[in-house]
Amino acid sequence: MDSLAGKMYSVLGLARSGVAAANYLVRHGARVVASDLKPADQLPLDKLDAAVEVRAGENYVREGDTVVISPGIKPGSPTDVMARARGAEVISDIELFYRQCPCPVVAITGTDGKSTTTALIGSLLEAAGLKVFVGGNIGNACMDGLEGLGPDDVAVLEISCFQLVNCHRLHPLVAVVTNIAEDHVEYHGSMEAYIEAKKRVFRTMGEGDLLVLNGEDPEIATWELPEGAEIVRWGWHSGMNAWSDRESVFFEADGLKVRIATLADLKLKGLHNVENIMAALLVLDGRFAPPSQILEALKEFPGLEHRMEFVANVDGIAFYNDSKATNPHAATAVLNAFDQRFIMLAGGHEKGADYAELGKLIGERTSAAVCFGATGARLASALPSKHPSTVVDTLDQAVQAAYKMAGKGEMVILVPATSSFDQFADYEERGRVFKQLVHNLQDNNSTPSASEGPAKREMR
Repeated sequence: MDSLAGKMYSVLGLARSGVAAANYLVRHGARVVASDLKPADQLPLDKLDAAVEVRAGENYVREGDTVVISPGIKPGSPTDVMARARGAEVISDIELFYRQCPCPVVAITGTDGKSTTTALIGSLLEAAGLKVFVGGNIGNACMDGLEGLGPDDVAVLEISCFQLVNCHRLHPLVAVVTNIAEDHVEYHGSMEAYIEAKKRVFRTMGEGDLLVLNGEDPEIATWELPEGAEIVRWGWHSGMNAWSDRESVFFEADGLKVRIATLADLKLKGLHNVENIMAALLVLDGRFAPPSQILEALKEFPGLEHRMEFVANVDGIAFYNDSKATNPHAATAVLNAFDQRFIMLAGGHEKGADYAELGKLIGERTSAAVCFGATGARLASALPSKHPSTVVDTLDQAVQAAYKMAGKGEMVILVPATSSFDQFADYEERGRVFKQLVHNLQDNNSTPSASEGPAKREMR
């Protein structure tokens, strides 16, 4: 741990992670100035330690300070350039956490699946009897979790590409890369820069460390990996350290192939979540506990909100919420997650993505598509010409249309494939609204006479 007494820090941005960083620093003797472009009446000043000097309405860096920069500030932006010119060093809150953390760190990154994998690893470590802090990009400000951690505990961190950009000494005991696909290019400036940010999760690793990788990912397959670190992979054939045949999960243990669980026994549904499970098993057995010790916890893990979350059964129709699928790659994972065809609700904020391949897959994997929001018409135009589909304006209209179309035994899944900013503050608000709409549907339409479900209707 680095000594903070008397050290000088500038914290840029007073969202949750900035407030947590500023408070931790002053509690441990640092001199901190924190700034944010928002005016004082829009800042959470009541949550800041009184010892933090605040500059509202500006981005301010004290000359020679170590700068803890918000992940929302883009590399190369005027604020970023100013911070690097005036500060001695620019770091993320994840980097600050690592420098103060007394225990091993398990770091998870990738384009999709990070949050579920992070939460699952944390849950399984707790089932193995360890004290665990789960934080980072998953929603818990990492600096809030430092107090009380000891050398025998474990910190499990979801780390975004935004946070990794300013990680320099981060050295996890275990790192996981779930997958790589095009995303956040507008933030990094290029796909190459995005990939380089992801690689920072393991660039300091070496002897005694464990790197857990998606063995099916074509981009990861091209990477130069750290020398000395143990490398394990998961995938869909028995040549991997953990694999699945779409019915069970298997594990390589002491040269033996061991079946860990059947997919039917797991609460966490979808083949994309099987990949998250395989990654978590490799982390646990690689460093912390054998699968047999955490099997019941694995079976009972329900998943996270807005990620293949079961909402309700309405007249025999199962509704699921995957509002977190905010890009075509995440949507593709859901589309490939089920052998059964389903009705897909898709649409949202226009990010200029190419929907040609996604449209083809929707045609192959769904029984129908209801497209809504700013991208609704463009998504529908990417579908095969004869595939059942309809375009509506709002999510409410999409839920109603899907209900009228579906029959008993079918699934309706919200898989937006886009961000939410056309109609909602974020994917979480979109997911909560969707769940309320489904529950309203349940209250208004579920009657004893409707037990057989509505007749399937042609969508035009």
